[in-house]
Amino acid sequence: MLSNRQKLILKAIIDIHSDTAEPVGSKTLMNLPYLNFSSATLRYDMAILEDLGYLEKTHTSSGRIPSEKGYRYYVENLVTRDSEVAKVFPLVDQIFEQKSFTRDDAIQEALKLLSDLTNYTAVAVGPDVEQSKIKRIDFVPLGQTEAVILIVTDTGHVQHQQIRISGDMSMNELREVIKTLDELLKDRTISEAMGVLKEEYAQHELSRFMAYQAQLIDSFVQAFSKFASDKFYLSGMTNVFEQPEFNNVNHIKKFIDMLDRREIIKLIGSDDGLSIKFASDLEVIPMNHMTVVSVPYEVGDGEKGTIALLGPSRMAYKKIIPLLEYIAANLAKLYKNNKE
Repeated sequence: MLSNRQKLILKAIIDIHSDTAEPVGSKTLMNLPYLNFSSATLRYDMAILEDLGYLEKTHTSSGRIPSEKGYRYYVENLVTRDSEVAKVFPLVDQIFEQKSFTRDDAIQEALKLLSDLTNYTAVAVGPDVEQSKIKRIDFVPLGQTEAVILIVTDTGHVQHQQIRISGDMSMNELREVIKTLDELLKDRTISEAMGVLKEEYAQHELSRFMAYQAQLIDSFVQAFSKFASDKFYLSGMTNVFEQPEFNNVNHIKKFIDMLDRREIIKLIGSDDGLSIKFASDLEVIPMNHMTVVSVPYEVGDGEKGTIALLGPSRMAYKKIIPLLEYIAANLAKLYKNNKE
């Protein structure tokens, strides 16, 4: 159980280290009006916080830096929301009030603003469309040799995939193939449909179109894969490299690879509310001092998306949490307005 003075000291060290990225000593703390104690008293409490695992001592300074345990205690018990952040809310409003923006444009612009304001990497993940059910599969001829496959889900998502038709196949034959696939995959989720297409009985259903089977299945797999990729937005991928914690070349390569393979989706919190995950919570994270802060937003009909920031553990939580929450609230309105 920490004393009130120890809580104040821990909070002050985290707030100062957030701004400077430097170890914090007792002399720096003495300059704060709410820590008007002797240097000996402050050093004593800092030593206790270190013994308890909330602070760490570096090799280059007599000061301390917060440990993961210290950050975790801070975000669970001590962090407050900085009201000064409200000054940038009008910048967010301008984005979502732009009538010329599509939904994707607004999300991408909001992420860019978020990454610019924080200098961290911003990510948004749309609703889990892979769990949407296929409502209809159709195609649109584009001439004698080309057509577009259309896949419509029960939540209104539409995906398309262009295919080239062999000279040995007529549009009527393609229509029969699409009809067969429509019957085979209707009312299945996107993820279930992916599995069905790779199973033997799906190939058996298409055996009479053997010459086109591989191409058609490949086209559908590509279309289904787009459902997953279309819900992912990213901005400021290289921002974290400007932070002193992330100057290791191998870490940078791993981080870029993680984003390219979109493993970041595994790191984002649940849809129950604000989530702050530290290095020990994240199995695929390539850097010890990285933290992921995420906030869900309502899409409607039980669907939710998530907006998140990736940055150093010393990120300014009191500023980024209200900013994330405000953008998430506007994203929810954006989806709602698009449905009306």
